[in-house]
Amino acid sequence: MSATCPLNSRRGRFPCLLPLLLAAALLAGCAGATPPVLDRPQEDLLAAKADKRLAAEVRKGERDAFALIAVFRRDVFLGQSYMLERSSIPILDELGNAALLLVRPTEVLPLLSDPSVVKAAWFGPQGRLARLDPSLELDLLDRFGKGTEGKERLILARYRSVPEAKEVKAAESAGFKVVSRTGPNLVLSGPISGIPALLTDEWVVYLEKGFLP
Repeated sequence: MSATCPLNSRRGRFPCLLPLLLAAALLAGCAGATPPVLDRPQEDLLAAKADKRLAAEVRKGERDAFALIAVFRRDVFLGQSYMLERSSIPILDELGNAALLLVRPTEVLPLLSDPSVVKAAWFGPQGRLARLDPSLELDLLDRFGKGTEGKERLILARYRSVPEAKEVKAAESAGFKVVSRTGPNLVLSGPISGIPALLTDEWVVYLEKGFLP
């Protein structure tokens, strides 16, 4: 019997088991995040219809659901609602032929394989939509649907406090440049497709349409 693991001691038994339980939990977590092995047709599908971040999420093999922006060949409400409902994919918002959908990584490839899907882009955790003004959200869907998401527009970004160099750098990394500053707010100019990346900065409180004074 080990002097450091007294199996007959009521007090010693559980400390000995604790490392084993922690190891088991760690292994279970790793098993749940095992990256899938994708074949060539699946990789080609990602290359053809998914943006880089969405493709990366599929390859990770995580389980958590997230929002993506999908563009269809037909009106979402009139032509795609049944297909999405049958696939148990919730529609978070839609406008014309574009929609914000809540999916799990394993649902992305089956979605992209549908001939009605033109392309899809990662948005992020559903909770980030709360920091997006509804009118800007509709503008986002409208531009993705028309294929003009790469064109610049002004966006007013409200921060928790006066943004410092790291917040400005994060905005620039998302494809934006600073047009003006007022206290904790920045007016940014950049592609509307950069909004999901901009919202990865947790110091951003709210995004809305921006206007020059």
